[in-house]
Amino acid sequence: MGNALELVRVTKEYGAGDAAVRAVDEVSFRLPKGAFWGIMGASGSGKSTLLNLIATIDRPTAGQIWINGQETGSMADTARFRRDHLGFIFQEYNLLDTLTLRENIALALTIQKRPEAAKTAAELGELLEIGHVLDKFPYQVSGGQRQRCACARALAARPDLILADEPTGALDSHAAKNLMDVLARLNRELGVTILMVTHDALSASCCENILLMRDGRIAGSLERGGLGRQAFFLRILDRMAELMGDQGYVS
Repeated sequence: MGNALELVRVTKEYGAGDAAVRAVDEVSFRLPKGAFWGIMGASGSGKSTLLNLIATIDRPTAGQIWINGQETGSMADTARFRRDHLGFIFQEYNLLDTLTLRENIALALTIQKRPEAAKTAAELGELLEIGHVLDKFPYQVSGGQRQRCACARALAARPDLILADEPTGALDSHAAKNLMDVLARLNRELGVTILMVTHDALSASCCENILLMRDGRIAGSLERGGLGRQAFFLRILDRMAELMGDQGYVS
């Protein structure tokens, strides 16, 4: 099936000389197509920097990032690449308040003048169970519905990879559980490849594999295997507490 994403000794430094800070330190891993993985770590561990590098928002100081067989470091037009190959789900939704949910979902396709924009928005709205509110504006619906709209928007262009940055961070526990159920179903039924940064062990328990970061490095990993979600959740808490040591860890 191949890999959706491959990182080869990716490093990111800020500053120079003795003042240089290495935020990401020679990170390597391969994310198979159709996988649902998480990245966890304490604040300052490098997980958000790493996600920005993968998203082509920032460039690595050293190393290579390959997305669906394309090396991103030498690209002249990363904005176009992001539009065509990556989908994003943010903590704060990042929807346009002047557009309806339907228009938000279809926006990228509309800009590209793709004739299937309206049909795609309608189909994704039904798939994510927000079809009945598609003609409302973001401020007229719940946080959970806004985040489902963000998921639909991320899927609209059929990207190679969905990057989710703390997607449940602005949601209450009920809406967060519903969103993670949606992401797990999209991964399971549609084969959507998802890489999610999260601090929340309960959200991470939906993933099949978790990379644990500390001091800019991959300090370990956890595979779900045949564990149920509750058992995996408890294993994540134990492993994170062990990894953080005297730094402490709060889920």
